[in-house]
Parts: sequence; structure tokens; C-alpha cells
Amino acid sequence: MFSIGVYIRDKDRNRSLILEYGWAILCVVLVAAISAGCASTGGLRNMASLSKYFDKDTDVVWEAVLQAAEGLPIKTKDKEKGEVETQWIKGWSTTKTTGLLLEGQWQARYRLFVQVTGGQGKTYVSVYSLCEEKAPGGSRAYRWERTTSDGVTEQAFLKKLETYSTILEL
Repeated sequence: MFSIGVYIRDKDRNRSLILEYGWAILCVVLVAAISAGCASTGGLRNMASLSKYFDKDTDVVWEAVLQAAEGLPIKTKDKEKGEVETQWIKGWSTTKTTGLLLEGQWQARYRLFVQVTGGQGKTYVSVYSLCEEKAPGGSRAYRWERTTSDGVTEQAFLKKLETYSTILEL
């Protein structure tokens, strides 16, 4: 049998077992700590989220979400799950440029995820945004990089949603 640790010949056998198990536990903890630092979290990352409760029926809020998303390219729309997802919406970065001399702008794109859940006379809406940017030249011009949203897109969507939910309720 293979054992990790140090075996000390001592009159007290319990002491050697404690040292042996102590070394084994220490090794496992170190391996776990090193592995956790190298692991990828996977999934959707760098997503900003804003949420709001509406004192309205879920059907009214769902229709308001569809009205607020009008004009956006919709990828997925599922009323039963309460989910709306847009396709990538492209534009130009408002925060990154290559400078005054080169006058290059970074491309930017975002995708919205809207989740609608209702219960007990209230409806909860979460708006998530996934953002990416791409440099104007060089090897980075061919690769989209995830960035953190500033929350402006999500706030604008929720404000539009509030307006449409008020109109539809009348």
C-alpha cells in the first residue's frame, strides 16, 4: 500500500499516524489550491445585470418586454420560460480608440438576456448584457474580447420597459 507522509519510528504510534495523515491532508489542500487558481469558470462571464419588480400581471410585463425589444434582432423568445435573448448588436466603442493620430475605433457588440418571472401579483424582470470589443488593427482585430458592461444598455432597456408597461396597462 502506498502512503503519503513521513513515518517516524517512535514509541508512540499515534504520533506517526497523525504526521502521516497531516502530510496527506496538506498535499491535498495544496493541489486543490493550485488547481483552483488554474481552473476556468466557463459559461457566460463579464455580464452586468439590473433587475426590477413590477406591480403588474406577468402577461402585461411580457408584452411590454416584447414592445421594448422591438427593433432589436431577437434570437430566442420563450414566453413559458420567460426568456428573451437578442442576437449580437454591433456598434463602436465609446470608451476605446487608438488615439488622435491613427483615429481608429474599436468595434463593440452586446447581447441582451431578459428574464421575466411572476408570482403573487408581482413580476420580476432581470436584464443581463454580454459585451465584447475588438481592436481596429493588428492580430487583435480578428478576435472579440469580453468586457464588462457599464450598465447603460440595461438601464435604457428597463426604462423603456417601464414606459411600455405603463402604456399597456392603461
